[in-house]
Amino acid sequence: MHVAYREDREKKHRLKYGDNCHRLYQNPGKKRGGLWWTYVLTLVFKIGVDATFVYLLYHIYEGYDFPSLIKCEQKPCPNKVDCFIARPTEKRIFTLFMVVTSLACILLSVFEILYLVGKRCCECANGNNRSRQAMTDTMSSGSKLMSSNTLKLPDAKTPDIPAPSYSVAVS
Repeated sequence: MHVAYREDREKKHRLKYGDNCHRLYQNPGKKRGGLWWTYVLTLVFKIGVDATFVYLLYHIYEGYDFPSLIKCEQKPCPNKVDCFIARPTEKRIFTLFMVVTSLACILLSVFEILYLVGKRCCECANGNNRSRQAMTDTMSSGSKLMSSNTLKLPDAKTPDIPAPSYSVAVS
């Protein structure tokens, strides 16, 4: 979605300033700035949800093992009754599958965060980030774009008289 937004913005920019103008983004598909932080925070949130699921499942069932028989003494049972859980082996297998899948997702998310942070640290150490950031800042603010695309008249003099203030213009 973000890449489509950037490509559309680049297309509108080229239509407005011509095909020979500066590009807004070196590579619209790269994760930079807010997109990078949003992606990393999404991964952290995903790790938190999966870890909470695994933790709660472990504490609710006191482990990941379902007993086939439970002694029940609660209402409406008049005395201690044997309660059989239907298909405990299947429930155990599916529960273990869910837990292993969640742990694999947590592990992959941790590796992805480490990769993203490591890649960003390497870029910062190499100094590539500074030049790209400076170019992105000037491009997004429009200062270089507007100064290069403005109409310059030869021998055009600016008036020495300042513009009237708001109160003078209204009255």
